[in-house]
Amino acid sequence: MKTVIIGLGNTILTDDGAGVYIARDLSARLAGTGTEVIETESAGMNLLEMLSGHERAVLVDAIALEGVEPGTVVRLSPDDLRLTPRLASCHDIDIVTALELGRRLGLSMPSEVVIYAVQGEDMLTLGERPTKAVAAVLPLVADEIEAMLTGSAAHSVSIPLSEVRDSDA
Repeated sequence: MKTVIIGLGNTILTDDGAGVYIARDLSARLAGTGTEVIETESAGMNLLEMLSGHERAVLVDAIALEGVEPGTVVRLSPDDLRLTPRLASCHDIDIVTALELGRRLGLSMPSEVVIYAVQGEDMLTLGERPTKAVAAVLPLVADEIEAMLTGSAAHSVSIPLSEVRDSDA
C-alpha cells in the first residue's frame, strides 16, 4: 500500500515541532521501505500534492485541547481535524476539504487517513526542543506508527478523540 507520512509543525516553537520530530524519526526507521515521509510547516492546499497518489496517509501534528495533559497522544479521523490550527484555518482549507477537492479534481487521494496529535504544553515559546512531557512520547508515537505500517505488535500510546471528549463530560 503506497503510504505517506506527513509531519506537520514548526521546530522553533517548542512543542509545535512534535509532528516534524516524529517524521524525522520515522524517516530513518522506514528508509528503504517505500514509505514517503514529508516534513512541512504548511497544510491546506499544499496537502493536495502531498496526499495525491497515495493509498494511505498518516499525519502527525501537535494539538492544544483544553484540559488535556501535555504528552497525551490523540488519534483522530479526518472529520475531527477542524481542531488543529495548521489543519484548519480560516485562511486555508482543512484536510477534509483538501481530500474532497482532490477527489473532485480526479486526483488519486488516500482512502485511509490516520492522524496522530500530541498534546503540547508550550507551542508558542521560541525554542528548538520540546518540553519534557512531549519529548518523552515522541519515540513512543513513532513506535506505534511504525507498528501500524509494518503490522508488528507495539504498545499503543494513542487514544481516540472520543475518549478525550468522554473524559471531559
